[in-house]
Amino acid sequence: MEFEDVVKGRMGMYSFFSAVLIDVPPKELLKDLYEGKVEFPKLKGVDIVKNYPKGFESFEDFERAVRQEYTAIFVGPFNGYVSLYQSDYEGDYPYGRVTLRVKEMFRKFGYECIHREPADHLGVYMAFMAESCRELLNGNVEELKKQREVMKELEKWVFEFCDRVVNHSEARFYKGIAEMLRDFIKIDKNLIEELVLYATHKK
Repeated sequence: MEFEDVVKGRMGMYSFFSAVLIDVPPKELLKDLYEGKVEFPKLKGVDIVKNYPKGFESFEDFERAVRQEYTAIFVGPFNGYVSLYQSDYEGDYPYGRVTLRVKEMFRKFGYECIHREPADHLGVYMAFMAESCRELLNGNVEELKKQREVMKELEKWVFEFCDRVVNHSEARFYKGIAEMLRDFIKIDKNLIEELVLYATHKK
């Protein structure tokens, strides 16, 4: 597979994860999922995400179920609430020292966050990686160094996040999302290193 195709695939996945994590998934995306129009690479959890919509008689029922599930899992202060913020996994509060550290990292990389969430929100991380892949497609190979650094931050907490979601009593659709994310991050960490070697060799 060509370098460009690999990066486009990565950009698509990070965009998808950002869309389903930064907030309740957009109606258009849920519609595409319901109609089976979204293609995914081979990852754990894909079958759950693709098959879950088939259990609903109407799109409206599916959309309502996903919205309710997102709220039950990610919007506190419900029992068993799973935080989307890195701060909570490092014993801090959103907008505290962890948020400032991550915000400074993104600022250093020239990334302007368009989302209202603080910088250490998982959806913001995913949005950054998608945008970085877009820049990489424009020929800026320095983006790979940024992605490597962001991946180091992600690894500190993303797997615990995935475990919490998978084990959440309300998780159905998002159990699949969490399994996909965990598998994807493990693969992409190694892929970044391979792309760094490829870009270095190509110089």
